[in-house]
This record gives sequence, C-alpha cells and structure tokens, in this order.
Amino acid sequence: MALFDLPRPEFLIGGEKARLIPSVADTSRECRITSILLATMMSVEEFGKGLLNSIGVRVGKTSKIQGFTEVVLKGDPANRLRPDGLLIVKTGNKEWRALVESKIGKADLNKEQIESYLDLCKEHGIDAVITISNLSVADSTHHPLQLNKIKLRNASVYHWSWMHLITEAIMWTKHYGVADHDQGYILTEFVRYLQHPSSGILSFERMNSEWKDVCGTIHSGMPVNKSSSEVAESVGSWHQFIRSLSLEMSVAVGQSVTVPLKREYLQDPLKRLADDCQSLAIGHVLDTEFEIPHAASRIRFAVDFKRRTVSCSMKLKAPEDRVRAKARINWILGQLKNVPDDGLIVKVSWPSRTPDTFATLAALKLNPDVALSDKTTLPPVAFEIIVSRDLAGRFKGSQTFVQDTQGLILEFYERVGQYLREWVAPPPKVSFSDPGKVLEGTVETQPNDEALVSESVESVETDVVESSFSESDTIPISSNEILPLPVECSTDLTAVVADTHHLSEDIAEVRIVAPETVG
Repeated sequence: MALFDLPRPEFLIGGEKARLIPSVADTSRECRITSILLATMMSVEEFGKGLLNSIGVRVGKTSKIQGFTEVVLKGDPANRLRPDGLLIVKTGNKEWRALVESKIGKADLNKEQIESYLDLCKEHGIDAVITISNLSVADSTHHPLQLNKIKLRNASVYHWSWMHLITEAIMWTKHYGVADHDQGYILTEFVRYLQHPSSGILSFERMNSEWKDVCGTIHSGMPVNKSSSEVAESVGSWHQFIRSLSLEMSVAVGQSVTVPLKREYLQDPLKRLADDCQSLAIGHVLDTEFEIPHAASRIRFAVDFKRRTVSCSMKLKAPEDRVRAKARINWILGQLKNVPDDGLIVKVSWPSRTPDTFATLAALKLNPDVALSDKTTLPPVAFEIIVSRDLAGRFKGSQTFVQDTQGLILEFYERVGQYLREWVAPPPKVSFSDPGKVLEGTVETQPNDEALVSESVESVETDVVESSFSESDTIPISSNEILPLPVECSTDLTAVVADTHHLSEDIAEVRIVAPETVG
C-alpha cells in the first residue's frame, strides 16, 4: 500500500483531503475524528490494509488509499447530505469507493440518512457505505440498523465500532508490530487520541434500561413475551456486551478472540436475534462461546436469569488411549494440579444415557473416586471445567451486571483455560520397514496375535483381576499356551474368560491355571 495525492473526484463539488491534524471548527468533532481515522489508515500500512481486508477489500502492495472529509456530492443542490468522509482505494485501473458516516458519544445512526447515502452511491457508482459509532456488532458485514433491502442492492453497508478500531490499533502496536517506526508512532498517537475522554469514544459500561424489568419478571416466575421490545433490546445489549468482551480478551492474549457464529447467523443477523430472544423468554438463559486461537477448547459463557448466575466453562474430550475410568480422571487432574481449587467444578460425562457426575476440584484432588459413576463400568467420554458466580440482586442492575461479569472470562482463562491441553491421538507406528515387498506380495502378512490379545486384556472392564506383572514378566500367548496368574489374584476368573470370545480365531485356546500347577 502506498500514499498518493489523488485529485478530488468529479462527482464531488466540495471536500477536503483527510489530515492527521485537521483544521476544523471545535463543534465539528465527528468531522475531526473521521479525518484523523482516514489519515491514519492512509499513513499506517498495516492498520489500513487490515481494516479494509476485514470487509473484503483487497489491498495489495501497489494499492493506493486516499481519504476526503466534509464531502458534498453532486445531485444534492440543497446541500442536505454531507457524509463525514469518502474513502478511495486505487489498485491498478480499478477504484473502490465508500462514503463514511461517523457518530460519537451517545449520538445514534439515522436510518433515513444512511438510506439517502445509498441513493447517492447508486447515482455516482460508489461501492459502499461505512458507518462508525459506539455500537458494536458481531461482524463488520452486520449493521445495527434495519435498512431497506431494495436500497442495499445499490451498495454494500459495513459497520465498525470505535472500540473495534481501538482494539485493532492496539493489536498492531502491542502484539503484531508495525514495520516502520514512524508509522508505529502515528498509530500509537491515534490510540492515545481515541482513548481520551474528549474524543467521544465510549466503552460498553451498562446494559439497556429494560434489563432490570426483564430480570425482575423472570425471577418472579411471570412469563416473558419473546416478541416484546424489552426482550429484543436486552438481547441486543447482550450481543454488544459479548462483542466488547471479545475485544478485551483480544488485547489481553495478543490474539484475535472471536465469537463464532453459525453460518445462518452470519447470513441473517435477525435469525440470531430471534433465536436468542426465544432462549431468554423460554429457557431464561443466554449463552455464547469465545474462540481463542490454540486454546484447548472454546470458552462457553452463560447467564441464567432464573438463578441469577453467570458461568464460564471449557469442555475437553477424554483421552481414548486410557481404558480405565480412573486413569482418564487422573488425566484431567494432572492438568489441574497447579490450579487453585476455589469454586471450580469438574463435570464428568459418561457414554450412553449414563447421568453426568459432578465434583469440586478440591474434593477430586483428595479422592478421584468421588467423580466415578456407579451406573456404568465404561470410562468417561468428556470433562467440563466450570466456574460459576452468583450475582444475587446485582444481576438485575444494568451497570452492576457488567461490572461483576466483565472480568470473569479473562479470570477464568488466566486461572484455568491457558493450562488446559486437548487430547491428541498418538501417531501410528511403522509396522513394516519395507512396505514395497508387502504390496508386491513377496512378504506374507499374518495377524498380530500378540497385539490382539494385549488389546483384549486391556479392554476388560473388571476389578476382579489386578495384574502385578512387569514388562519383563510378559509371556507371549499362542495356541494352548498356559498363562500363570499371580498368587494374590482372585480365583473367580469367570469375567476374564468370558471376555476372550472376541480374540482372533488363530488362537485356539487360552488355558488359565493356578501358578503352582504350572510345570
């Protein structure tokens, strides 16, 4: 990407080039911040390229970017429509252009104004409209306003929140790195400006005003209408909150933390809103997941309106190379040995319809058997590490809910999540050193009887026999061979013999006798 000095486009009858230090009236705060943003995108290659790539605009090494502010377009003789900015990306002979509308403080985007900009896009061949405000959305292609779908055929509409822009800038300055020192300084000053209280940038600090009423209605046991405006506003506020949390987590871990969405939600944000409204009204629960790169699993974050609790959890698949239930429990305990016990719960999931078992981490460390199930002899299939916090009366407070919940996810990840590792199956071992001869048929292949027997014996789910043999005492089994048993084992061998029916037919018989009868 390179800077360039583009003459004012013909469809503009007024407009100034974007400046890092704009000369505008004190009352034109939105024009000032738009000019600084566009100039920073022009000056800092990584920042500008990253933002544009996020909305699908390809910016190559030879691409050039130019911004204008206080633009006035032809076709508006009354000078009613004045977008805050115009962004142009030139790659070869092609140009991509977008009108920019910014709002700061508590100012709201205006539907009629944005739709009028879409009409201007159609008239002048402009590709998109980018809106920027303190409202957050899950994806830049989603918009907080419900715009006329017919007008959306004219141009694309994208939305950035100011907190998203701050986060992206911090990620480049603190984690990814900016190649040019001067550009890095410009981006650092851009962040410093946006973080100043006078800039008009607001972080998410409170839920919507209807939050308290919805919480009170649910807690009292009264029904909630999923189609009510109060529920829709509360769910919309919830979506902004979790987006804010993902941005904070990104800065904390130095990687992009996302809220993964189903494909249908990406294509239709209203579907996501409707489903979450139903979950709140009927199940009295709202939940989401955060995806942290290279973490053992996603973090599930849930709020229960009935119990007035919030919880974080991570779920791991049990290791398949460990047969016994206790061995699998010890596997998860090994990952949690240095984790503080306070308030952590381990949920153990069992196969089939066997009920889950629960145990506190403190109790599990003292005695792993407390998590075993008496309903099955099969090993567990998954573990879930959970931390829950009871907010009591502070749950319904629009500000206290955010204050008490905001740091929970980062605390859980720092305390537990970053130490967890998912189980990965070991790589296969080489069975034939010369596979070419096997393929040609010059080497005869036989079933590995020893491996079959070993696998069978390991899969026996019984506490009747506890073998005390070491590897040096292992005796290969073949037809009619006798297996000596340790003296201390039980004489009831029914379970062991019964479990040998699936061994290879090449093994004619396995006879088990007491040690003193072995010749």
